[in-house]
Amino acid sequence: MNRRNNSFQNLKYALKQVWEADKLLLIFTLFKNSIEQIFYVFFFVYLTKYIFNCIERNIPYTKLFRFLLIACSLHVVVHFICGWYEAYRKVKTPEVYRQIFHRVMDLSDTLELKDYESPEFYDKYARALDHCVDDAIDIAIKTGVYIGNVVSTVMSLIIVISVDPAFLFFLIVPIFFSFYFGKKNAAAHYDREKSITRDKRIADYVKRVYYEKKYAAEIRLFDINSLMLERQEEAVEKMEKVSLKYRLKSAFYSFLMRGSYSILAGVVAFFYVVLKVRYGQVSDMSSYIAMITAMAFSTDQLKDAVENRIFINNQSKLFQNLRDFLEQEGTEKESKTVLTEIESVELKHVTFTYPGAETPTIRDVSFKWNKGSKLAIVGYNGAGKTTLIKLIMGLYPVTDGQILVNGVDILKIDQDAYRKRVGTVFQDLQVFAMTLAENVLMKRPENDAEYENAQKALLNAQFDVTHPGLTAGLDTVISREFDEKGFVPSGGQAQKIAIARIFAQNPDMAILDEPSSALDPLAEYNMYNNMMKLSEGKGVIFISHRLSSARMADKIFLMKDGRIVEEGSHEELMDLNGFYHEMFLLQAENYQDSIPEEMLKGAAAYYG
Repeated sequence: MNRRNNSFQNLKYALKQVWEADKLLLIFTLFKNSIEQIFYVFFFVYLTKYIFNCIERNIPYTKLFRFLLIACSLHVVVHFICGWYEAYRKVKTPEVYRQIFHRVMDLSDTLELKDYESPEFYDKYARALDHCVDDAIDIAIKTGVYIGNVVSTVMSLIIVISVDPAFLFFLIVPIFFSFYFGKKNAAAHYDREKSITRDKRIADYVKRVYYEKKYAAEIRLFDINSLMLERQEEAVEKMEKVSLKYRLKSAFYSFLMRGSYSILAGVVAFFYVVLKVRYGQVSDMSSYIAMITAMAFSTDQLKDAVENRIFINNQSKLFQNLRDFLEQEGTEKESKTVLTEIESVELKHVTFTYPGAETPTIRDVSFKWNKGSKLAIVGYNGAGKTTLIKLIMGLYPVTDGQILVNGVDILKIDQDAYRKRVGTVFQDLQVFAMTLAENVLMKRPENDAEYENAQKALLNAQFDVTHPGLTAGLDTVISREFDEKGFVPSGGQAQKIAIARIFAQNPDMAILDEPSSALDPLAEYNMYNNMMKLSEGKGVIFISHRLSSARMADKIFLMKDGRIVEEGSHEELMDLNGFYHEMFLLQAENYQDSIPEEMLKGAAAYYG
């Protein structure tokens, strides 16, 4: 009972998605597909019986002709409605896609990054997106057809039984066989879909590697074709192996299901009619002869009703994946503190371990940032600097300890409002196939003032807005994937675009995770100098491998193995003669050897 109710709830949920996208589409879909089946009862069952009766009873031809004319006219109208519906459905299907896809994307924005560390989450995500738009429309169509099947089956049964109640046996008995084996068939199909999700994602990943530009260089520089193809072949082979097992089950159950119709409602019923006409006491022979056609139609309708019911159950079960995914929206409905300004961020004995990891990445870290201060986080690769920044952004919940924003636990503040007040550039930054202005503003510019804001931000980030590759100025698309006149930025130019977002946003606090790794030292110096000037009275937290940049900070934290092992100003850390002192001197020697004389003179204050 519970399973049946759950299936019904999933069906309601699927139909609701179509209803919310376009109400007329759902009404039209249910009406068209049900009325079409119901009309066929009249056309193929009742009309056949009526014609035979007219012939046997010598009904005037003119009466029969008028009846046939009305029937054929109705048939044309039904087909006209069907054609109109198909055109309407194709136009409105994108509305359903937009309705569902937007909900999935909106929810994705609220998910924590820890969710993306789990392969199970990716499997669930993939199943949610694999069965959304097409399934919603298909379920609506099949529901309409199913309603029509049921009504037409009942109507044809009434006509058939009115001739001979014994016909009921040949139609009812196969129903029980069909539903039993049909449920087995649906379960096998669902288990197959669930079992191949991981391998399907692997195969899709390999395909994505070959068509995305960011992988192109490595594919050509290293001989990984055999490795990638081997992974894809393994995934496809596993899918085929799993699919074969379930498809054999499905074929067996389908054979038993269809066989019950063919034998009982087809062959046996046909012989019954022949024997009844030959040896029985039949007063209305024309009706019995008409029942041969009627039984065939009734059988098809009953078979379709069972199969469509199985399809609806099965697809509704698959739709449960989308429903489960979207209903995560209800997990965070408690009221949150909305910040109007960031005054301070404090970490108290923060420890963090990634999901599935055995050892912590961050270990007992404590410090406080106050409005207006400039903090630098430096250290060795793998020390946990980027992870620490992501914890401050609230992208991961801490494993132990506490992060306070304005004295309030970060878990109790509105994350959207908080992040809008923080300007961030991560090391693995992204630029998008949008215009340069849109990439900076992260929205479509609406007036000249916003274009000016974008240009000023780019100049502060040391981006050359007069570059000849910007054929349409700030409206140049940053990609050639969709526009042959697009601009493909270098690594340094991409970093400057990402940095410009902070200048355009003018946030309460800027968080920079190695934003200048692809910039030359002089461009880095100018960028940081501008950043410090524009963030005066606000504040910055930045990560930098170039310790010369850290000299601009009020306080420097050096991390090693997930801990803060040294802290203080540049001068204080140099006096300690510890890790910072050693790293700074090593980098200074490298700079002296690699930087041209004129650049060293121009940045003398920068390098000291």
